Order: sequence, then C-alpha cells, then structure tokens
Amino acid sequence: MPLSPNAITSKVVIVTGGSRGFGAAIVQRFVREGCKAIVLDLDAGEKNDNVHYQIADVTKRESWEEALAFAQKTYGRLDVVINNAGITFNNAPVHTKTMAEFDKTFNVNVRPTFLSAQVIAPYMLEQGHGAFVNITSTGYTRPRAGFAIYNASKAAVAIATKSMAMEYAPTIRFNGIAPAVGNTGMLQASLVSQDEAARAAKLMQVTSSLPMQRLCEPEDVANAAWFLASEESSFMTGTIMDVDGGRGV
Repeated sequence: MPLSPNAITSKVVIVTGGSRGFGAAIVQRFVREGCKAIVLDLDAGEKNDNVHYQIADVTKRESWEEALAFAQKTYGRLDVVINNAGITFNNAPVHTKTMAEFDKTFNVNVRPTFLSAQVIAPYMLEQGHGAFVNITSTGYTRPRAGFAIYNASKAAVAIATKSMAMEYAPTIRFNGIAPAVGNTGMLQASLVSQDEAARAAKLMQVTSSLPMQRLCEPEDVANAAWFLASEESSFMTGTIMDVDGGRGV
C-alpha cells in the first residue's frame, strides 16, 4: 500500500553537494525538522545518526542507484531529492571559454537533474509520492554578462523541472529554486582571477543591485527548499521560486 506523505513525520531526503554552501544549510534545515539526510558529495562530512555522507559523483548513474539502495535498505523509503550540486567558472566572454569548460558545466549542473529522475522517479511512483527540488539560478531569467555557459545550464535545469512536473503529476512534485548571487564558495571561485580590490568592488556592485541590499544567504535557500519539499506546498509543482532579494522584479 503506498505511503501517505501526510502520515510521514520524518522525511528521508537526498541532497547533492551537501557538504558546504547552500547544500550544507539545506541538510541542517531538514535535520532540524526531524528528517534523515543522505548527502551525495565529492567530499565527506561528519556522519551522525541523522546524516549519511556518500562519496559520490552525481554525474554517474551508479551514484544515484547506490543512494536509492541505501535509502530503501536503511529507511524503507525516500521522500525528497534536492539537486543542489553545481559549478561555475570565472566570468569572461564566451569566446575566451573552452568547450571543456562548457562540457563540465553542463555535465555537473544539468546531467544530475535527469539522472536522479531516471533512477528515483520509478521508485517514487511505486511508493505513491515524492518531491524533487532543483536549484537553478536567477541567471536563467536575469543573466549577467560573463556567465553565458552557466546561465544556459541553469535555464536547462529550470525547463527540465517544469517539464518533469507535467510528466509525473500528480504523484511526484518537481519544483525549483532560483537564488540570487549567494554568499558561498562558488561566488568566491567566480572572482578568483581578480585582485582583492577588484573583488571587493564587484561584491559591492552585486550587493547594490539587489533591492534587499544583501547577498543570498544559504539559510534563505534552505528555508525555501524545506517549504517546497513539505506538505505546505502540496499544490505546487512546476514552480521556480525566486529567492533573489527582489532582483527579478
């Protein structure tokens, strides 16, 4: 008999890229709500009773199969998948980029969106419920110069999310989150080629472009992820929620 999501007091969630940044905050929020988290990451974190770290390459099908098998064996269910892992490179015009950078960006940012659904959606259909939350970016609707490849990859994530929401309704919900520039290591990595003064000026420029006059904090994304995964959003699917400090207005 399918499990009723309303009968579940503690969800089981997979979070990719959950050892730092947005992902770490998402894990912490779900654990605080009484959930069990399976973190797929290239780096290991400290395991405890509520968090299991799986060293994984989320661009590989076997990583998803292993995570699903662990969830089934250990918890007997899997309720939520959050595709958070992503990369970017330093900002520069397209003609200065290599196709190796293009391939890696799309492989890391887009491929897991499809792989996770291919492996886990059949299980959730049989289970009778499930939710995916895919992290995209405001870059897909309000692109900044120098990030064309990254922006395009996040646009692919957004349209895939909406498409799969239609394919799997009403059993599985697919939603996304589009954060503004986040106060994370990825932001620092995108500025690595600039000197300290230039980085400070760029950060000030980015911050001042947001009506809320601050960067997106990991907790902002974690709160949105919890809402979209919880039954409080049970009538929402195919939605990309802007967590952007008003930038998209």
